[in-house]
Amino acid sequence: MHGCICPHPPLLIPEIGGDALSEVAATVQGMHRLAADVGEPETLVVISPHAPATGDTHLAKVGARLSGDFGAFGCPQVALSFENDLPFVELLLALAGGDGAVRVEPTTDEVLDHGVLVPLYFLPQARLVSLSIVGRYGEHRALGRLVRRCAEELGRDVLFVASGDLSHRLTRSAPAGYDPRGREFDERIVELVRAGDFTGLTTLDRDLVRAAGECGLRSLIALGGFLGDDATDHPEVYSYEGPYGVGYLVARFGAPAPRPG
Repeated sequence: MHGCICPHPPLLIPEIGGDALSEVAATVQGMHRLAADVGEPETLVVISPHAPATGDTHLAKVGARLSGDFGAFGCPQVALSFENDLPFVELLLALAGGDGAVRVEPTTDEVLDHGVLVPLYFLPQARLVSLSIVGRYGEHRALGRLVRRCAEELGRDVLFVASGDLSHRLTRSAPAGYDPRGREFDERIVELVRAGDFTGLTTLDRDLVRAAGECGLRSLIALGGFLGDDATDHPEVYSYEGPYGVGYLVARFGAPAPRPG
């Protein structure tokens, strides 16, 4: 099984970032390297902290085609559209109904948020499954395990995409204000990711997590549930930087796909 961690600042999109792309060059390069190494998966399962959500139930989009654009960021002409992997979604919903450890319900909302669109701007085109987060952190591990079960039962080559940024409080000019523990949080996350230690993500000090003002930890915990024992299979951190006060991490898990030729 393969998975990855992707940040989602819209400024990574050339039409939006413009001259500011030079400030996130490491992240852009990391995303291109990631895209080359994941090969051509059949299905991308993406969990985004910006997808419309409920407090305690994960939502899975059930429309036949899922689309979105960057109109909210001044570029409506940059749009993406994907076929929904409906057999995968149907199995996910059916299995969740018999598993009290995770709650998943369908949503007819077919619009993709920027937490999905930014990573998919770089990644190979494939069928899509779009999932939302819930309030509690630990429950996401069960969701990841459920996604893996679906992939195994369907025989799908799945890439699980954990969309999320790290601390939003790295600098005095950061969007969520400054907290010195933001840097501590990000350093710890990168350390755990390099080791493939997703269990460590679930035992982080709650005060540290709150101080960081993060948005991606739930996505990362879900990825850990999906990877299971494969979390230590070729973990690779491509890049980490926080030029605008928000931590951007790009990483991959699983052996890279063979290159053509």
